[in-house]
Amino acid sequence: MLGILWDCDGTIMDTERLYAYAWQTHLKAFGLSIPEDEIKQFIGVDDRIVHSFYSDQVNLENFDQTMSKLGSIIENSLDERIIFQDSKQLLYQLSQLEHKQACVSASPYELLSKKLQKFKVDSYFDFVIGGDQVSRNKPYPDIYNKAIEQLGTSNNLVIEDSPTGISSGKASGSYVLAVDRGMFSKEQLSEADQIVEMLNRHNINNEIRGYKRPNISSLGTLAYQQAPVSYTHLTLPTSDLV
Repeated sequence: MLGILWDCDGTIMDTERLYAYAWQTHLKAFGLSIPEDEIKQFIGVDDRIVHSFYSDQVNLENFDQTMSKLGSIIENSLDERIIFQDSKQLLYQLSQLEHKQACVSASPYELLSKKLQKFKVDSYFDFVIGGDQVSRNKPYPDIYNKAIEQLGTSNNLVIEDSPTGISSGKASGSYVLAVDRGMFSKEQLSEADQIVEMLNRHNINNEIRGYKRPNISSLGTLAYQQAPVSYTHLTLPTSDLV
């Protein structure tokens, strides 16, 4: 059985720019005008680190209060355009297979759960794990190790979009597929085993087919009902998997 571990922000949802906006908006109230390039370095990083960094510059509220205010900014800005349709479709398709999926995000669990529920993709996951549920967040492997332990899978595919998340996934011993959403250069994503421009049945076939770790199980071939978006079936060839 294969474990498929999804990052959320920037991978399933176009929320990384929204996170940057939320931090910029909140910090502006404390007299800090933060350029996007500076905030960008914290994408995929534990919010506790970001909070600590800016607390050294201004007198921020405690972490929980800050997260509550950021969460309000983000929730008020969420709409259907936020979710990447290629990810939503592939989540649906992979959920029809006999493999386990987890959402593994640096975001706090409560906010992560709200986002997944809002866009009705929470049911596709066997487990959801937020960054506040581990002592060391991405780029450390702890959060992926925890997810893998809960899934009980020995072979795992991580889908990520940021250098921090890729490092975390690789350190867990997983095969890492990076989707290029335009936030980072190819060089910044180069630690991934493979980089794709979009998630679809064709490139996921290629990634699974190219994953030759000895114990990986077959993903199988599936024809199934029309999904909420456009694809009608997903074929995941198995002959090259072992």
